[in-house]
Amino acid sequence: MRNSPMKTQLKPQPHTRKKNAREPDRAFPPIVKLAVPLIVILMSGILFYVWLQVQMVGVSYEISKAQKQKKELVEINKKLRIQWANLRSPDRIEQIALNQLGLRPPEKGQIELLQ
Repeated sequence: MRNSPMKTQLKPQPHTRKKNAREPDRAFPPIVKLAVPLIVILMSGILFYVWLQVQMVGVSYEISKAQKQKKELVEINKKLRIQWANLRSPDRIEQIALNQLGLRPPEKGQIELLQ
């Protein structure tokens, strides 16, 4: 081998940087690395819980409204059943036939029984 002035072997030197006493450590401490995800998970859980409570209140209002509507419909149904019973009463039908339509009860001999 030839020794030439251009070919000198350089040994790599380890890179060492002296820390300045005033320069803060830029790496996050382990507690911060653990706390941030926990805080995010906790906040997500709290938001989910609040959302569920709001949904529950909304559904409660809908149930209350449906129960009130059901009660009103049951009352209307009762009134309609009473009215229906009155309209098909035999006494009422007879009065309409006699007074408004001019009909009269059948006389003897007008009714024939079929067997």
